[in-house]
Amino acid sequence: MRAASFFGTVLTGARPIAPRTQLCSITGVTMHTIRCASSKRGGSSSRYLQRQKSDVYVKQRSRPLGPKKSSTPADYLEDDDIGTSSGFVARSAFKLLQLDDRYKFLRPGRVIVDLGAAPGGWSQAIVERTRSRSAAGTGKGNKGSATPVFALDLLPVVDIDGVTSIQGDFLDGTTQERLRKLVADAALGNSNVEQGGERTTVGFVDVVVSDMMANTTGNPIVDTEASLELCRAAASFAFQTLKQDPQQSSNVERKSPVSLASKSSVLVMKYFMSHEADVFRKEVLERHFRFVKAEKMDASRKESREQFWICIGHKGLPPS
Repeated sequence: MRAASFFGTVLTGARPIAPRTQLCSITGVTMHTIRCASSKRGGSSSRYLQRQKSDVYVKQRSRPLGPKKSSTPADYLEDDDIGTSSGFVARSAFKLLQLDDRYKFLRPGRVIVDLGAAPGGWSQAIVERTRSRSAAGTGKGNKGSATPVFALDLLPVVDIDGVTSIQGDFLDGTTQERLRKLVADAALGNSNVEQGGERTTVGFVDVVVSDMMANTTGNPIVDTEASLELCRAAASFAFQTLKQDPQQSSNVERKSPVSLASKSSVLVMKYFMSHEADVFRKEVLERHFRFVKAEKMDASRKESREQFWICIGHKGLPPS
C-alpha cells in the first residue's frame, strides 16, 4: 500500500504476495517451480515462500467469498457471524477485521476514509463488514447496504462497489485537499463552501483508517522516522476532518471503549514500535482523543514491529 517517497524509499503498507514474481498464489506445482527458479538466490527467498505457503491468513485470503465453513486460527469472525466473507486482495484485511471485532467501529452509514488503501484489502473489509451489519439489522441476508468509503494510495486501488478512490501522494498537500474536498462534498454537499471556494465546515468524517507504512531499510532510525512521518500526516488529516465527540468528557469516561467506538469518531493507524512513537502517542494522540490504545493483531506476523493505534472520541482541539 504505497503512500509516498521518503529518504529515497517507496512507502508501502503491505508486502507483495510473492517477491520478484507476478504470482498471486503459491501452491502445488507453482510452488515447486518457484523453488527451482529461485534456488540460486539464497535461503531468504525460500524462507519467504515457505512462510507464505504455511500462512493461514494467506490461505484464508485466497478463498472465494461465502459463509464460514469451519473455525481456524484465521477465523476473524465475530460470535454472531457478522462479516462471513473472505477472498480479500490482501491479508492485511484480517488485521482490520480483528480490530473491529474488539471495538466494533465499522458501522453502516458512517463516512470512512482509508489511507494507504492499495490494493484494496482494508476497503474490501470495510464494505463487507458494514454491509453484513446492515443486513443483520434489516433481515436482508448478505445484501445489506455498505457505508461510503473513500480510499487513497499512490498505487491504484481495485474497483470495489461502494468505494471511491483517489490515486496520489498523501504527503502532498494538494492530494490531501483533493481527498478532503471529495469526502466533504459527498458527506455534506456544497452547502459548506463559502464564496470564493473556502471551506468553512469541519467534522464530516466518522472513521479514518491508515495502513500506510514505509518499506523497511534496515536502518531503525530511518524506518522509525518514515513511519512517524506518515502517522503525523494521517493524524493531522484526522484532526481537520473527524467529527467532534458531542458528549461531555465526564460522561464519556464512564463508557467502555466498545460503547464509545460505536458512536464516536475513530482513528486507526499502523506504526512501528519505538520510543519516538510512545512520545507521539502521549503528546499528540492522547491530547486529541478520549481513548488511545496500542493493539497487536493476531494476523500480524510475530516478528513484525508493527502495531495499531486505536484512537476514539475526537475532542475537536486545534492542532498543536
